[in-house]
Amino acid sequence: MKEFIKNSECFFNFIDRIIETKDRRLILDKLVEDIRDYLLADRCTLFIFDKQAGELASRVAQGRDEVRLPVNKHTLTGCCFLTGRTLRVNHAYDEKELKALDPEIRVSRTWDEKTGYKTKSILATPIIARGTTVGVFLALNKPGGFIAYSVEAAIEFAHLLGLAVEIVLLDEALKEGKKFADLPFDS
Repeated sequence: MKEFIKNSECFFNFIDRIIETKDRRLILDKLVEDIRDYLLADRCTLFIFDKQAGELASRVAQGRDEVRLPVNKHTLTGCCFLTGRTLRVNHAYDEKELKALDPEIRVSRTWDEKTGYKTKSILATPIIARGTTVGVFLALNKPGGFIAYSVEAAIEFAHLLGLAVEIVLLDEALKEGKKFADLPFDS
């Protein structure tokens, strides 16, 4: 793990939250908030793969209701999930910048038009638990755009977020009587 992450107050807060939070449902909300603050992003969303529906479902969505996205390369989030690559764009609707990442990516204006929010910059990184991509962490609108430092930080925090997602999903599965096969981990 990068030294600047290991030595940050955010890193220690992150670990403390995983260990100390009794209500497992709140862990992910708090961790996403900590990462947002560290990245200086305006909003962040944590998507977790819904294995039964074959979609990415927002688990933590700051500033909006639940969002469900198809798992395909037509969205930055879907492309990140499928390829396992961290993706960054600083001009969300710039076709050339998007095509440089993957020829199939499109950024839909639908959410912006519905909510009045203006997406400018996007950083998406895969969340991995038990060796499987289980979701995507999405950060929006850092003033001045996301830089290499932001990408490195998101990747490093994604490791810890993967651990937290695993803990929360396993805890919920036990409480709700779900089968392990229903979780987004490979069996």
